[in-house]
Amino acid sequence: MMSRLVFVLSALALTACAEPRYTDPTPQIVNRSATANADCSIQFGTSRTCLSWTWEKLPTENETGSLIFKTYRPNTFDQTAVAQDLEGQVGLVLWMPSMGHGSTPARVQRLDTGTYRATNVHFVMPGDWEFRFQIKDGNNLTDEAVVSLSI
Repeated sequence: MMSRLVFVLSALALTACAEPRYTDPTPQIVNRSATANADCSIQFGTSRTCLSWTWEKLPTENETGSLIFKTYRPNTFDQTAVAQDLEGQVGLVLWMPSMGHGSTPARVQRLDTGTYRATNVHFVMPGDWEFRFQIKDGNNLTDEAVVSLSI
């Protein structure tokens, strides 16, 4: 009985040290640059600068919201995003095209190279809206990127 127990424990110990055959011994190399390409689906019309945005705080009926937006260009070598400041006065207009009016003016603050925060974002009614990210020189609109959304 004791010799059987020793045999079973020895066999178990030896198989536990074996290299598993279900694992691939070759290391997996991930091409990170291919997965980090700049998404340039939103662009300013004239400069072709790319833009992405995300809610920092969703607006409600009682409170204004805020969003962060980033501007960048694709790197010519590997198409990754390179942060790029906008030249001129940067603004955000909330516009309701079907009604021909906007909302309270949003305030834009530069946080870092190519990174901005828009606060005081408020929709006065539900419906189809546009974010009009604008660049101005004084009172003259020089460039614009438009994002449509439904509230």
